[in-house]
Amino acid sequence: MHDSNVENYSSRDFYSNLLCNTLKTHTVRRGHVTCLATVTPAVANYFGGLHGGAVAAIAERVAIATSRTVVGVDKEIFLVDLGISYLSAAPKDAELIVDGAVVKSGRNITAVSIEFKMKKTGKLLFTSRATFHNSPLAKL
Repeated sequence: MHDSNVENYSSRDFYSNLLCNTLKTHTVRRGHVTCLATVTPAVANYFGGLHGGAVAAIAERVAIATSRTVVGVDKEIFLVDLGISYLSAAPKDAELIVDGAVVKSGRNITAVSIEFKMKKTGKLLFTSRATFHNSPLAKL
């Protein structure tokens, strides 16, 4: 079967296009980012809930944005660890609040925690921990 979007799948940041209708920024301040996410069919699993891979992609995106609020643009950040606890399912069409908070940021390492909660009830669904290595940009 021919897929007219096959060129898009090989782009450097394809999953941003996949998540663009799922994740919206709510608030940004130093050390903290809050986003809203909706469980759409594009990110749902066989059972209609938020796919585990989509949880990881959203967690990574929010963690990067959160770390960038404290790590300057003169440094590149590299994800070295991402851990996720899947506590409960996020049902189809559910609206979620995704909170990212810097736990610690030093010269070389930044640690971020991410929580996914149901917007309506506040029920905790997923937690994530991300660790970044901060590295100065090379000057060639």
